[in-house]
Amino acid sequence: MACKHKPIYPIYILVSIVLIFIPGCSTGIENTKTIKMTKAEQRITQATEEDRMMSDIVAPVVSEWETGKPFLVSDNKASLVFESSSRQNTGSELEGKIIRYKGTSLKVTPIGTEELVIVFSDGASDYRYVTGKSPDIAKSAITSLDIPMLIDLDLVKKTSDFLSGKKLWTRTKMWYTLDGEKLDGRQFVPVTVDEVQPGNMVFPLKVFITDENGRQALLFMNIKNSGIESRSFQSLFYVSDPKLRYPSILPEIWEFIRDGKVKAGMTKEECKLALGNPSDVNAGHDWNSTIEFWQYPDGKFLRFEDGLLIDYRN
Repeated sequence: MACKHKPIYPIYILVSIVLIFIPGCSTGIENTKTIKMTKAEQRITQATEEDRMMSDIVAPVVSEWETGKPFLVSDNKASLVFESSSRQNTGSELEGKIIRYKGTSLKVTPIGTEELVIVFSDGASDYRYVTGKSPDIAKSAITSLDIPMLIDLDLVKKTSDFLSGKKLWTRTKMWYTLDGEKLDGRQFVPVTVDEVQPGNMVFPLKVFITDENGRQALLFMNIKNSGIESRSFQSLFYVSDPKLRYPSILPEIWEFIRDGKVKAGMTKEECKLALGNPSDVNAGHDWNSTIEFWQYPDGKFLRFEDGLLIDYRN
């Protein structure tokens, strides 16, 4: 849909910078002001229902691993992360193989420092992963999600046992078929978790779901402390009906939101629920109204007037 723009006059904001010098005391503490968080900042830092629900699902650090802990190799390139001597003892086909934690050893560097080596075994060959960190640091900092292309099967089972059978509400349209092909999913709809299985080298978990119409799908998921937040549980699911959090949104608008679509007359909050946060926002005024433009990475362009959507381009 083509955009019809009204003339917008730039807003000039005069910023005055005032430097206030406060005499210091000998301790440097007496005249220091206490900085308090605003209510908005406090809300941001508070744990959500989703945070609390998944608080016990964390990847263990090396010091917590038991001998025999199983890992699934998600890609043949995993051989590149092991020492060359490890690769010489095995063929190139590692994808799909289960290797187990055998223990640790030390490697002395040319400058005389020690690095922790994590040793895995498939029963016939050993695979040595050099952490590049000292023993104390590695054992307390490296988790089971930090070894490239290895999936912690204990963590997969723990997540599956915890989530299977639970009713949740989707927060994303990024659904996939049971074969892993992209599917046109819906957000903010109730689903039941069937099970969780090992994922791939990027997303270690596959969450299988069934929606209220009996349609089955899967979502790829990360554990929060894996360093990739885009598909954490908190970004994929709500634990309660999101409609209850937005009681003012009309049923017909929810249908657009669930399909990731917008229409004229929707509020900025409704559009954000439907499309997510914009990548760029520009605001100004015309003769009598406040005008705001939202732009998204995929080319979507929204134009608001006094907080309501008046024009958009897909």
